Amino acid sequence: MCDAGTQLRLVPWGEKSAQLLVDLRHLAGRVQLARTTVGDWAAEYLTTIVHLRAVTRGDYGRIVRVHLLPAFADWPVSQIEQVDVRPFFAEKQATGLAPKTLQKIRLVLRQILETAKGSGAIKGNPCQGVRLPRAQQKEPIFLTAEQVDLLAAAAAARPPYDLLIRFAAATGLRPSELCGLRIGRLNLVKGAAEVSEALTMVGGRTEAGPPKTNVRRTVAIPRILCEDLGAYLAARSREAGRPLRSEEYVFTAPEGGPLRRDLLHKRYIRPAVLKAGLPEGLRVHDLRHTCASLLIGLGAHPKVIQERLGHSSIMVTMDVYGHLFPSLNEALTERLDEVFRAARRQAPGKPAETVVPIR
Repeated sequence: MCDAGTQLRLVPWGEKSAQLLVDLRHLAGRVQLARTTVGDWAAEYLTTIVHLRAVTRGDYGRIVRVHLLPAFADWPVSQIEQVDVRPFFAEKQATGLAPKTLQKIRLVLRQILETAKGSGAIKGNPCQGVRLPRAQQKEPIFLTAEQVDLLAAAAAARPPYDLLIRFAAATGLRPSELCGLRIGRLNLVKGAAEVSEALTMVGGRTEAGPPKTNVRRTVAIPRILCEDLGAYLAARSREAGRPLRSEEYVFTAPEGGPLRRDLLHKRYIRPAVLKAGLPEGLRVHDLRHTCASLLIGLGAHPKVIQERLGHSSIMVTMDVYGHLFPSLNEALTERLDEVFRAARRQAPGKPAETVVPIR
């Protein structure tokens, strides 16, 4: 019995049953998602990374095929827990995989599981909190201008790789950008190169794509290199018996095809490094580091270096090359000291007391 005045809202059974049916269907859908295997979620994930560069998509696809599917392909995604993920990475580390490779594998697995989480299949990401060894950054090798010339001379027997070495050290282009530079992107009158493409290896074949940061930039070329490039391209045109086309690459393989970044180092740069007696660990990428160090030595502002190298932000530039700036700061402080001393000598009268310079 209800007290007088108490009102009860009677919900029609049809309305309740309809809502219950919706809830049950929603629950069934989530149960089905939870039962979906990691292999299916991985396939779904790979269709969502179209915004990444082709070389990156290729790397992630290989990680899925080689590392993740053999371990987790048939697992329902809801059954994977952190206690399963940790031994997986321990085994991978025991096989000798580099820390950087382990971190890439974790990144891909975490993103696959995040896709499942975003769809409601799981509540948490089992990769969260899994720690791996930190990757050790390879110490850059910085050459002097004289060492760059020595390296180029050692490669002179295999033109145009001597010119490529000088060009790389002067412009700071990435190895993939050196391989992807087309003749039509050069303006030797103005002394400039437009960096708009990079050649990478995807699935065993060479593929052209945008630079690493997806931003085009124009890089100034020293006049002496403009002269060298002009002479080289003219000689190449004579040898071909025709004018060179704008879409042809500036630096090519010996047979004239696209230059592969991996073979550039293995076949042409490394032999020159050994012949010149330079550090054996010197890579093509170190010519880019050399460009930065030479610019810093000339007093270039970090923002100018960032724009020349195509870094995504000035923080990247400072993270990589910030340790080179203290020596420049000391030199500038010495010059500032000279300015004030000269001003004091020219000023009338003498200072009230002797100033002892701080060393």
